[in-house]
Amino acid sequence: MFVSNAVAFPSQEVLYGQLYEELSPALFVVETVERTSQSKSSVGSGFTVGGAGFIATNYHVVASALLKPDQYQLRTQHQDGSELEVEIAAVDPIHDLAVLRSLPLAQPDKATSTQVPNATPKRGLHFAALRPAVGDPLLALGNPLDIGLSLVPGTYNGNMKKDYRSRIHFTGALNPGMSGGPAVNTAGEVVGINVAGAGNSVGFLVPATHLEALISRAESGSQSLAEQKAQFGDMVRAHQAALVDDLLAGNWELQPFGPLKIPKEVRDYVNCTGAANELDADAKWRQSVSNCTVNDRVFLSRRLDTGPVEMYFAVYESDDLSAIQFANLFAGGTFSPNNRGSTDDLTTYDCVERWTRLPKLGEQRFKASYCLRAYLDYPDLYDVLYVARAMPSATQGLYVHYTLAGVGRESAQRFHDKLLGSLEWN
Repeated sequence: MFVSNAVAFPSQEVLYGQLYEELSPALFVVETVERTSQSKSSVGSGFTVGGAGFIATNYHVVASALLKPDQYQLRTQHQDGSELEVEIAAVDPIHDLAVLRSLPLAQPDKATSTQVPNATPKRGLHFAALRPAVGDPLLALGNPLDIGLSLVPGTYNGNMKKDYRSRIHFTGALNPGMSGGPAVNTAGEVVGINVAGAGNSVGFLVPATHLEALISRAESGSQSLAEQKAQFGDMVRAHQAALVDDLLAGNWELQPFGPLKIPKEVRDYVNCTGAANELDADAKWRQSVSNCTVNDRVFLSRRLDTGPVEMYFAVYESDDLSAIQFANLFAGGTFSPNNRGSTDDLTTYDCVERWTRLPKLGEQRFKASYCLRAYLDYPDLYDVLYVARAMPSATQGLYVHYTLAGVGRESAQRFHDKLLGSLEWN
């Protein structure tokens, strides 16, 4: 009779279950509550990390309580059901992170503790010292769809290449409510923070290094929350200035596009797509479009985001329309900004329109509109919308268009000069 000496190893499911039991004391549900009704306005997740007892989460989870404290408050519930009163200690809107600290309770005899429950559990959450390899398993923890704290297995796929900010591509189901929860390796060490899901098991994490920096800021106590809020505009402007600098230092090798030569994917994180109208027997005109975007959105509030950059080129041609018909068709094109905002956050666009010539396109005249709108709460921060139209012939029209969101005037001018100065005839 054959007797095996093989060791019976526990299944992956058993290991994950043990890990959840060890890590769950550090997990929280973080809610934004409307003060009058005491009803939940938003729900996210949070966790303690390190030894300081701070709770980490996403900025977008707590933004309403920060920006409108008279209307919203935070309610934080530990996984054991006890509630904890907290305040916001530090925020990083660029990387969508926030750090909370516990507050002393007015009634010490309540069931809740004046400290973070199990702030130093046997198996607390700590930052991973090493970056995982692509394909390594990760476990995301959080409160999906507000149904209770859960563990979601997935895979580490490295940093996103189509992203200016460093975000981790996580192959796993991140659902609403998991924002702000930790993503850990199989040793239980924090690799990233859940930030967004795109469906079909495509998720995104903020690298833990950004949270380490924010916790250091919170520990130093060097700035009040009001001072941090006042710096949001400066933070966005600096981030966008660095983005523009990096774009301008990219590969501006030109590629043919109809009668023009234009830049396209000047950096890996610039995503360019092309399109054309459907040609059929009834088509009176032809349209070709090249649209290159940096969809690097910074969340500022529920109404306002910023960050995207767009470069758009279009060629219109027709053999069937008269010159007047074609001119009317071509002049009817409209353009809009590539970010979200409201009249409570942004001024209306102030536009200057004039005829101009572009540096390398000879005597061809373009009718150009340069439009600027300001951020009401953030001085010296602007969105820029530019469009230039030209008709080299009675049956051909050209569009050159770009948008910049959340930039200073100097960065906007350098981008404007670089883009328009790069265009050549094909």
